[in-house]
Amino acid sequence: MNLVKIVLQPVAVVSLCVGLSACAFDPPADPASPLATRIDSLVSANRDYPRWQDFPDAPVNVPDAASVRVAVSGLEASQGELGREVAAIDWELGDTEQFVTSIRQRLNADNVEIPTADTPAQIEAFAASLRERAKAPPPVDRPLR
Repeated sequence: MNLVKIVLQPVAVVSLCVGLSACAFDPPADPASPLATRIDSLVSANRDYPRWQDFPDAPVNVPDAASVRVAVSGLEASQGELGREVAAIDWELGDTEQFVTSIRQRLNADNVEIPTADTPAQIEAFAASLRERAKAPPPVDRPLR
């Protein structure tokens, strides 16, 4: 008799909770609401969603942990090899002063002219035009309710 009580009491509590939760998640719509018919139609149209067939299938051909471990070990080994190859490269430019001098000569030969404003008045006019463009628009008057 005691064993039956121990088994049946939790079953009764669980079934009571399930029944009450089903009632709690299906409240009736307020008939006075203008959206009541729309809400009821949406609820009834989607009452059986989600269905098991809407869930994706279980993945197939998933690699096991050992093959993932082998792939990661291979990547780490290739990363180490790449690091050794990069370290072996001679990154010196040679005579840096000569390199800088040749670059300066090439730049001077191009005669690139940077367009600038000529006078302080032109600079100030340009700055004023930028300040004018940066102003916020005036606020919109809205009637008070």
